[in-house]
Amino acid sequence: MLKIIHRILLTFVMLASAGFFSAGVTVAYKNSKTEKTIKTETISEGVYFNAADLESVFKSIIKEEKNDNRIYLSLLGEQFIFLVNSAYYSFKNVQYNMHYPLIRKEMSYLLPSQFLLERLPAHFPGDIQIQKGKLTLSEPKDYSIRTIVIDPGHGGKDPGAVGRKYKTQEKDVNLAVTLKLKSMLEKELGINVLLTRADDRFVSLYERTKYANDRAADLFVSIHANSSVSTASKGIEVYYLSTATTTESRAVEALENSVVELYEGGKTATKKYDDLAIILSDILQAEHLEASNNLASHVQLNLVAGTKAYDRGVKQANFYVLRGAFMPAILCELGFLSNPDEEVLLKNPEYQERMARTLFEGIKRFKFRYDRIRSI
Repeated sequence: MLKIIHRILLTFVMLASAGFFSAGVTVAYKNSKTEKTIKTETISEGVYFNAADLESVFKSIIKEEKNDNRIYLSLLGEQFIFLVNSAYYSFKNVQYNMHYPLIRKEMSYLLPSQFLLERLPAHFPGDIQIQKGKLTLSEPKDYSIRTIVIDPGHGGKDPGAVGRKYKTQEKDVNLAVTLKLKSMLEKELGINVLLTRADDRFVSLYERTKYANDRAADLFVSIHANSSVSTASKGIEVYYLSTATTTESRAVEALENSVVELYEGGKTATKKYDDLAIILSDILQAEHLEASNNLASHVQLNLVAGTKAYDRGVKQANFYVLRGAFMPAILCELGFLSNPDEEVLLKNPEYQERMARTLFEGIKRFKFRYDRIRSI
């Protein structure tokens, strides 16, 4: 009983001294006027806060391992391991006692206030302190996705694929979807969206990724429509940069790369691009391949779910337009203009709006996960 009373008094003193007994924890960032509040609630004799609230304050990540009831918290570059319904946690292979257990409430995990008030300042004395009734800390670095370059494939003298039934030009479809996607990203996510072309003009493949690099873009998304000798070919596929592994991938690679010989100076220009193949092993690009794969997977999943189109999967190919893009980069093939049914869809403004929406959802899902991972 005396231990319980001591814990209650200790919690009360800490909360009262920090000035957030009922309203919650006030968090202030050093050298900034920005403040946030972590709400608290009393459960039994303990005062708790929602562990998810740490995400907005510290840009942290919380993951549950359901097999053994473990909760992993990644915060300021370090990892904490908790057990559900236990007051103990592990940090740098040392066990610590929070006096009250981590508990699950509906879909949330609640941590005792001692973790926030005692343990975090002790674990990170140079970064977190309690000053003037507030928890003060250095503002986490912002590595979030803020600028995206969208590349509407082809343009100007290069029409891209041309529909067989209605002669729909790929360059027009690509631009229409891109403009709709740009509007969604800017209005709904507040992202700075730049376009390699905003009208019907020719832009070389080299200039497209150079444009993204010069503006330090965080993502590069190239929009295309497909074509095949078979009118039965159909569906959506998303590519990221690597050596093509299938015959179909090599065929699409050849189709998209043919613009170099056709419009950029023939075989001499092709040799210039091929001489850049060393870029594939450049660490500046290689480090983004996993993120590119993840981005491609999110976009492909949402495109197929939103349009009900045939799923051709995520693939790899050595597209010239993706070479030298020193950020996560993908190329989306939104359907086959050589397929009469898909040509009808691709030229339809309502379907273009739906494609833009599904592209948006894929990018948004990737961004939310990528931002959290990059911030620690």
